[in-house]
Amino acid sequence: MNDFFGFILFFAVPVSCVVLLAAAITVFKTGASVRRQQEQMHDIANTLARIESALAELPSRFAVSPPTADTLATAIAAEPPSFEPPSARIEEESIAAEERNRPEESLHEEETIHREGVQPAYDTAGWYDTSWESHQPSRFELAAKEILQQIWNWIIVGEGHRPANVSVEYAIASNWLLRLGILILLTGIAFFLKYSIDNGLLGEEARVALSTLAGVGMIIGGTRVVGGRYHLLSQGLLGGGIAVLYFSVFAAFSFYHLLGAVAAFPLMALVTAAACTLAVRLESMLVAIFAIIGGYCTPILLSTGTVNLPGLFSYMLLLGIGLLGINTYKKWYLLNFLSFFFNYALFLGALQKSTPADFRTVMLFLTAFFVLYSTMVFLTSLVRGTRSNLLDLLALIINAAIYFGVAYPLVKDQYGQIWVAAVSLGVAVYYVGHVYYCLVRRILDRELLLCFIALAAFFISISLPLMLSRQWITVSWSLQALTMLWLSGKLRSEFLRQLAYLLYAIVLIRFCFADLPNQYGRGLDADIPFSVFLLGLIERLVSFGIPIGSLGLAFKLTEKPPEAASLSLDADNDIKPWLKPDGALAALLVFALGMLFVFLQLELYRSLGYLFPPLRPPVLTLLWLALAYLLATAYLKRSLPAMLTGLQWLLAVVLLKLIFFDLASWNLAAGDVWNGERAWTILYTGDYSFIAGLMRLLDFGLIIVFLAFAFRRWPAADAGHMRPLFGAAALALLFVFLSLETNSLLHAYVPGLRSGGISILWSLFALNLIYFGIQKKLRALRLTGLILFGVVAWKVFFVDLARLEQIYRIVAFILLGLLTLIGSFAYMRYQQNFMVKTPEKPS
Repeated sequence: MNDFFGFILFFAVPVSCVVLLAAAITVFKTGASVRRQQEQMHDIANTLARIESALAELPSRFAVSPPTADTLATAIAAEPPSFEPPSARIEEESIAAEERNRPEESLHEEETIHREGVQPAYDTAGWYDTSWESHQPSRFELAAKEILQQIWNWIIVGEGHRPANVSVEYAIASNWLLRLGILILLTGIAFFLKYSIDNGLLGEEARVALSTLAGVGMIIGGTRVVGGRYHLLSQGLLGGGIAVLYFSVFAAFSFYHLLGAVAAFPLMALVTAAACTLAVRLESMLVAIFAIIGGYCTPILLSTGTVNLPGLFSYMLLLGIGLLGINTYKKWYLLNFLSFFFNYALFLGALQKSTPADFRTVMLFLTAFFVLYSTMVFLTSLVRGTRSNLLDLLALIINAAIYFGVAYPLVKDQYGQIWVAAVSLGVAVYYVGHVYYCLVRRILDRELLLCFIALAAFFISISLPLMLSRQWITVSWSLQALTMLWLSGKLRSEFLRQLAYLLYAIVLIRFCFADLPNQYGRGLDADIPFSVFLLGLIERLVSFGIPIGSLGLAFKLTEKPPEAASLSLDADNDIKPWLKPDGALAALLVFALGMLFVFLQLELYRSLGYLFPPLRPPVLTLLWLALAYLLATAYLKRSLPAMLTGLQWLLAVVLLKLIFFDLASWNLAAGDVWNGERAWTILYTGDYSFIAGLMRLLDFGLIIVFLAFAFRRWPAADAGHMRPLFGAAALALLFVFLSLETNSLLHAYVPGLRSGGISILWSLFALNLIYFGIQKKLRALRLTGLILFGVVAWKVFFVDLARLEQIYRIVAFILLGLLTLIGSFAYMRYQQNFMVKTPEKPS
């Protein structure tokens, strides 16, 4: 008897749960509808009250004297009054409401009418404004909503659409009473068989025969009344008859052991085939649902405990092919969902009993199921000539996810991860074939085509990491993005172009947060052989250079796409761009330069630290100045404020780098030195090195040359006043460099002349400022030179006089005196530049 209760568990309990769940959902939706209607009635009452109050205020706002008889006669003669019946007004209002709720296709037709000069059926002037209305759903979304509504209607009223002249009460009551009656009848038959078994009333063969005759009788009765007033009754009888036949074969096999599995299995398959045929011929989805559920439950009910995966999977594949045949005639989406669910549930259940020896069988049938349910969406849409909807695309994506999710551990455990890449590449090629077919046949189904493109791109993207090591993933993705961008130009596919941009965004994220930390997060051992260092350098140049070069080529492809191929996409099969071409060009250029700059910064710092550490500060300064040059050049061409701000910040960073990093690396310090007596000064500590001095010359010199170049090239009328800042910064850096270098050099080799040497240097600098200030007629330079001469004079008499040795004191004072005289001579030589012009007196 355990088998009997097992049968009840498989059939009666699920059906009862479905009935209770559907009833609960019905009550919930009915209550929600009532609440919405009450809210709408409340809103209407409030609106009417506001209208009444507004109408009551009209006489007080507009006091109009009553018309006279002569005025009325004149008005009637000029324009006869028109009386519009209320029915006509109501009809116009309903037409206007329908116009507002029309789908997109009708709206396009209306736009065509407007372009041709035909007036619309309603006036949108005045108070009527549609700007507040929410965005209308697209055809793609409406089709999915309609399918779900049809499925819901079938659950509630037994049909996809409730007839217009049938009330909701009748539709729900007749349908659910029928279903409840069939359920009770089936339960009664089951209890009759149980009672006959317990009391020995009938033989085993008679019990099976009676239940079979009952099932056949219900099917015959259902076919006799199909299509008439008792159409719903025929549906119930047919479905109940199919269920009784399934039960009869199951009882003969499991309860009484009259049939073996070899005979019972074909009988149940025959019942399934007959039920599918009846469902198509009689247009009964209920019969088809019983056939699908019974067909997939047959292997469970007739299980003998022996694992026979080829037989089970072959049977499931035949069921799926049969369903595919039904879909060529009927649009029963619920059957597709049921078959999809039961097939993969049964497959995953059987997979738990498989062994590694069954790998080929499992993968073969898994691939067959994947192709079956993927093609089901494509072929049914192609045969019917209807476009896909949201549910179709979700089915495609879920089907691909299940296939790859199951195949991944199977293939990896059997052959390793490299062969998983072969599976994903195979799936990508499969979807590429679909894309090619759609392009060749010019199939107008944008959503389906874009879904195939997206799936192909996704599986190619995950194939590359499976085949390559981690450090080459970014390289492979950047090349794939470049290929996709090139194909988007050939196919004129905006969707593929946006996918390429999305993949480039992923490349950028991985470049910054995975590749750079992995390569440069750890230090470089200074004791490694040069050959090892060189091999690592080449590897880094390739792994980072290819993504950066790919972005540069992407900029070129976006700026100038390739010529379109013959299989280019139609505009109706494409999307509008999310990222506009101008924005894409700017983003690609900025990201390419940013990635190149960061890579060079890190690589030069590491490589020069291994090859020649003193060269590191000036070379990195040169890199920063190269970026500043690009920004300055771009600003001079386009005059964008953002570029000027970026340039200012970049130069500020360069100066901070020089002050806080480069000078610190050369051991710049401030403190007391001993030259016969203690003196406070700033200089480079340690032994003086001419190589280090040369590096400092390069470091300071590069910045000074850049600032001087910018000073000469920058327009004088610039609103940002950058030109004087460039000149002043260049002179200040030159002054600081010469002072520090001279001070350190004299301290190392001629300590007694250190203080006087600085005074001589400052005098020469001041003299040059005065000279060029006179030549260029720059008052600021002249005043700076004079101030510096004053500082030198104070320093000579109050500092140098006490610190210099006798011989150096003589030399320093003589030179300083000569330099001061030369400065005075320069003023006298160019006296005419300082003459004040007086206006001539009128004669």
